[in-house]
This record gives sequence, structure tokens and C-alpha cells, in this order.
Amino acid sequence: MKKRCLLVLPRPVFPLVCGYALKNYHLIKILNTHYDLKIILISEKDISSEEQNFYESLSVEFYSYRIPKYKSYLSCAIGLFSSRPLQICYFYDRELQKKIDLLASESDILIAALIRTRKYFESIQLKANQTLVFDMVDSIALNYSRSKEHTSSLLWRFLYSIESKRLLKYERNYIQTSTITYLFNPEEVNFWNNAGNVTWLPHGVNNTLFTYTRTTQDYSNSVVFIGKMDYRPNVEAALWYLNNVHVIIGSKIPFIIVGAYPTEELQNFARKFPNVTITGYVDDPYVYMNSALAIVAPMQTGGGIQNKVLEGMALGKINIISPLAAASIVGAKNGVHFLIANSAEEYAEYIINIAQNPEQYQSIATAAQELIKNQFTWEAYGRGYVEGIEATHI
Repeated sequence: MKKRCLLVLPRPVFPLVCGYALKNYHLIKILNTHYDLKIILISEKDISSEEQNFYESLSVEFYSYRIPKYKSYLSCAIGLFSSRPLQICYFYDRELQKKIDLLASESDILIAALIRTRKYFESIQLKANQTLVFDMVDSIALNYSRSKEHTSSLLWRFLYSIESKRLLKYERNYIQTSTITYLFNPEEVNFWNNAGNVTWLPHGVNNTLFTYTRTTQDYSNSVVFIGKMDYRPNVEAALWYLNNVHVIIGSKIPFIIVGAYPTEELQNFARKFPNVTITGYVDDPYVYMNSALAIVAPMQTGGGIQNKVLEGMALGKINIISPLAAASIVGAKNGVHFLIANSAEEYAEYIINIAQNPEQYQSIATAAQELIKNQFTWEAYGRGYVEGIEATHI
């Protein structure tokens, strides 16, 4: 008889347009293979038929719970005058707590996805045969502490300052009271290792990327950045590239920003520059990446592992990335698997050199793909996830 597993997700998985979605799409399939899985899905609106069909195809029992946006905003407004992180206030609902309490009492394995859902298991007294997994992914406290020094937005600097202090306290407490915590940045694992049972677990890529061949000449002389474009660190990265690198080489090298939900701020700023394309959502982002001269990830804020970098490496492309984007990719070396640029001038120099002498950089692309094949697949992720649970489950 399979063990019973309850997974709480803070937002829908579909459409598959960001790292959160891809990771949890694969996690659900992994957990469903090993356990009798139930899912609580928090959403601001009805989930799509595509997502419903996905759960039904797996015969997964799921509950979709709507928290109206006004209610989340009100909770955050009240939360400003407390010590609770706004990340938690936004996603917490007392009525949903009752449902989770009931399902948790019947489950052997409890999984909180991100700190946003961890409060739902805050008061649960674990039974002898229960495992509580804090699928933390990355330390938002550490990310916000770093990001407040680099963001160009005064509003976000204010929010990062408030949240980072509150989150440090809550993340420590939640790690201490969880059976196991998963993080995918080894530096963050080292930071939190003394707080509890913290395990490094890198994410993966789809195996189909290793044999992906579709290209088009339309983007062959371009530099591509990919990501969900209402995610603040992605917006900051694209703005930084435009303002610091594209101004140097934009007349020669087009810049293509691929990803869903581009903000009005980004679109307005991009109009100031020539040779910039913002695609919005596309069915196949990989044709842009696979056709490009190079892929960039000039991350200035944020943290954790960059799925965009893993996917670019899996395609066998040259990736030019910031030290922040490189930090969590264990085993990868600068100049061997990707190129780390520490300044706008270095980005520009690398890109021009690649355009003029692409054959000199082919070994980097080949080595990158081989590294991802060996270390960063969803199969490896799934093995690590389940082994971690089983090692602690009595």
C-alpha cells in the first residue's frame, strides 16, 4: 500500500512558463509514481481546463481553493503592522487551514511548496510516522537581503528591506521544525545547514532538449534572454542589459526577450532602443534559444538556480551569465561550461567575439550540454527527492 502524500501549492502549475511551473509539473508526476498523492492548489481564479486534465490524467485527487485578490491584499495590509512576512500573509486563509488540517491528519507525508504555504503546517504536531517536507527551493530571505542593494525600484527596495528581516526568522524556524528541507543553491544550504536537516537538490531539464534541432535564421545573429517577464529579478536583468550592454552593441546585435507577461515598465523602456524584440508568451521558446548567437542571464537580483541557464546549456548553446546566475550550478566552471561576465563591457566583448569567431567557443557549448546530461535531469531530481523522504520516514 502506497504512503499517503499531501502537497500544498501556492499557485497553479499551468501554463508551463516559468521555473516554478516546470519544477512542480515534474514533481507532481514523480510523487504520483511513488505515493498516493493529494494536492491542495491555491489560486486567485478557476484553474484552467489544461491543468484539470493534467491531474485527471494522473488520477490525482486535487482541491482548488480560491483566495480572492482583495482578501490577499487586505491580509498583507494588516500584515505590515505585524512581524509576519508578507509572503505568508498573501497566501494564508483560515478556512483553507481547516481543510488542510483534515487532510494532513490522514497523510503520511506533508509537503509545503515554498515558504508561502509552510504556515499551513505550522501548528501540526507530527505523528511518529509522519514526514514534513519543506520544499523551500531557495532562501527568499537571503535573496531579498541581496536584492535590496541592487534593485532600481524604490518600492521593491522598501519591500525587500521589510521582508528580508522577517523571512530570516521564519525560514530558520520552519527549517528547524521540518523533517527535511530542500534547497537548490549550495551556498544557501551552507548558510542554513546548522538550522536543521537541509539537503541540496538541484532541478533538472527535459531530456528532449538534448536532441532539439529546430532553428531559424531570423534569430541567428541575436542575443536571447528568456524568463517569466513579470518576475522582478527577470525584469531587473532585462532592464540592466538594455541600459548597460545593449547601448554598446545594440546597433549590431539584436536583443530578444522571450517570456510571458512582460511588464509595462519593461515594454516602455525597451521602446527607447533599436533592435529589441519582446515576444510575450510563445509556444516554443527553445527555437529562439537554439537559433541565437548566445543566451544571456545578466541577473542582478534574485537567487536560486536559473532554469533558463540550465536549459540553454542543455541545448548546447553558449551562455553568458552573471556571477549570481552561476553560483548555484555545481560542477560548472567559467570558461569551460559558460562565460561569466562581471561588467557590461565583458558582456559586450564576449558577444562581439562570439559573433566574429563562433568556432572558438563551440567547446564551451559542448561541455555545457554534457554537464547537464550528467547532473541536471528531472530523473536525478526525482531520485533525490524521494530518497530524502524515505531516509527520514519511519
